[in-house]
Amino acid sequence: MWEYILCIGICTVIWIVNGIWIIQAARERFTGEIYAHIGLGIFFTLLTLELTLGILKLWMRLDILWLQVIGFILYIPSGILVFGSAIELKRKGKPKTYDPSYTTTFVDTGMYGIIRQPITLGMTIWSIALILTFQSILSIILGVSSTFCFWMSARKEAEYNIRKFGDEYKEYMKKVPMWNVMRGLVELRRNS
Repeated sequence: MWEYILCIGICTVIWIVNGIWIIQAARERFTGEIYAHIGLGIFFTLLTLELTLGILKLWMRLDILWLQVIGFILYIPSGILVFGSAIELKRKGKPKTYDPSYTTTFVDTGMYGIIRQPITLGMTIWSIALILTFQSILSIILGVSSTFCFWMSARKEAEYNIRKFGDEYKEYMKKVPMWNVMRGLVELRRNS
């Protein structure tokens, strides 16, 4: 019984926190952030449901070991993309708030010199990793939903950044792909 209460409590907190961010983004007409926080809400709901109720075997999981291993391996690049990019934004982007995504300075070095949206790519890879790790119908539905939200967030972020940084961001978009890491590495090498 306590597992259900814990699950409901955690999911409630997840959606209250993300709901606050969604409302703030809606007021600022920042569509990319709306998608990002819906995606985060779905992502953390998936994680919570699988770790609190999924372990009770309330729904079927496939438990194919080699898929789980791939899922666990994917946590590494996703963590590097998410946390490394956030640190880079905090350090080089000079945000006005504690949220590193509210930068005041244009950042196009490090991971941002390879791909434009490393945080949303990292969260997408993390969502795929959760699908592979848990292997349930619930993880597929919620994982695909969060992946779609992160992809939409990345697409809408470009519009916001064009308004924020102007022609400098348009030129950046021509040189640096949104999520294609291989193309980004080739372009970086070519421009070096």
